[in-house]
This record gives sequence, structure tokens and C-alpha cells, in this order.
Amino acid sequence: MTTPGARLHATGTPAPRQAITEIPAPRSTEPALRPGSAIVFPPGLPGHVRDLTKAWLLSYDSPNTRDTYRREIERWFGFCAETGLDPLQARKSHGDVYTRWLERRAGKPIPPKTMNLRISAVSSWYDHLSDEDVIDANRFKGTRRPKVNRQHCETVGLTRAQARDLLHAADHDHGRERLRTAALIRLLTQTGVRVTEALAAQLTDLGHERGHRTLRIAGKADEPKTRKVPPAAAHAIDGYLTHRAERAGITVEQLTGPLFVSASGRRLDRKDVYELVERIGRQAGIAGLHPHQLRHTFATRPRRRA
Repeated sequence: MTTPGARLHATGTPAPRQAITEIPAPRSTEPALRPGSAIVFPPGLPGHVRDLTKAWLLSYDSPNTRDTYRREIERWFGFCAETGLDPLQARKSHGDVYTRWLERRAGKPIPPKTMNLRISAVSSWYDHLSDEDVIDANRFKGTRRPKVNRQHCETVGLTRAQARDLLHAADHDHGRERLRTAALIRLLTQTGVRVTEALAAQLTDLGHERGHRTLRIAGKADEPKTRKVPPAAAHAIDGYLTHRAERAGITVEQLTGPLFVSASGRRLDRKDVYELVERIGRQAGIAGLHPHQLRHTFATRPRRRA
């Protein structure tokens, strides 16, 4: 009889458990995992498990969830490669070592919410493999997870001065797409829309309501919502669209397609925006700026005024 969770070798004997007795030093900095790229599998992972991994990711409706879980399972595969662990042999003890490995790799403590996400993503993969009878049970599920204060938000918004400096840097950016930069940064900061909502917006989603400029967005679960666009952001968007139309040799009314596009007309993606926000943040003296901080800045602004 085989022990629970053990795979069989081709000879029919149980594969021995693998143990990791020390945390390996990180071999490189955090890998660049871009949304939409192919999954990087560890060598030796069976083909049917690779296919099931793709099916597991596709089972999630949200593109953001698929991107996040793909990054996290690749992170786990990287750990397995560095430690020589067969992913199909993983148990709770390996998960506990993995959390220490993640912190050593980061060079600092990882926020509890982030750590929980990383463990949950890997555990979800093992749940899927168990459901498909690749393994008999998810032995990773017992990995220790830090307690999360549900009332605490780890994202830090910008101060009033930082927000002012960021908008100034965006308004005075250089380059061919400087007007688009100003429009996008102002929209994210002054309306609190998500990056995915801004990128999904079409030109036809711009409108007017009771004297205000508006933007119709598809919120979570594709629920349509209408956001008021403040005058400064509306002015920046108008300037961007006027320049875009002049470059195309048409009027603004003749423009079609996504609200925010590249110089070649391609819809911007999340990677474009993340890089843009980080670059403008550096120009404003704000290191490591993340788009979600702009949304959080908008969300906390009324409380600051109070």
C-alpha cells in the first residue's frame, strides 16, 4: 500500500518523500512575469499536468485573476526548480519552507495579505490536480498562513503634496504621447477607476450628464457604472483626443475604438500602464509607484478633507 499523497514510479513502487533541509539563497532577482505570456513550466512536469494547469487558469472568469495565479504558480515552480523538488510531491513542510524562501527572495517581510494570496494560488492548483485524480489529496493546503486584519488596507495612498507633484509631472511629461500620459494619470488619480476599467473603456463611453463629463465603465462582474470626470481630467482627455485626431488627419468625432491606445493604435495593456505610472512616479520623486495607489488616493481623499 502506498502512503497518502505518494506517486508511483514506473516500477510500481512509491516515490520517496522529498525533504528540504535549508532555504536556498535566491539565484536572481524577481523574474519579469508579464501578463499574457506563456506559462513557464519546470522541466519534467508531465504533459497532462501542463494541460490541466492551463485548464485550471482558464477556469477563472477574471483576466486579472488568471494573470495573478499564473504569476504565482510560476513563482512556485521557480522554488521547486531551485530546491530540486518535484511539484507533485509537495507537502505542508515544503509550503512552510516556501514562505521563508519568498521572504528571503524579497529581502524584507512580505505583507500578510500578499503572502496569503501566494499560498492560496498554489493551494488552488493542488486542489485542481486532486480533483482531476493526479494526486490523491492536496498536502500543500496545511501550509501556515499569516493572520490578516480584514479592516486594514496595506496599500498606501499618496499625500496631497505627492498627488500634486505626480499630476504636475504627468502634465509636463515629454515625448510623443505626453498628452495621453497626462489624460491617463489624471483619470486614474481623480476618478479612482481601476486600470482594467480605464483600458476597457471605448470612446463611445465618454458622455455628459447634468453638466458633468462622464465615463461609463464596466465594473466587477461587468456591472456598468458611470463615473463623473472632474474638469481637469476632462480637459486632459480632450487635449489627448484632439492631438490623436490631428495625427490621424480626422476630426475628434470621427475617432473610433478604445479610449487609450498606443502610437500604432493598439489598445494599451496593463504592462504599459504599470510602466507608465512607475516612470511618472520617479519623475515626481515617488519611488515604486503602483497604479492601485492612485485608486487608493482617490478613495481616501474625502476622509482627508474631513
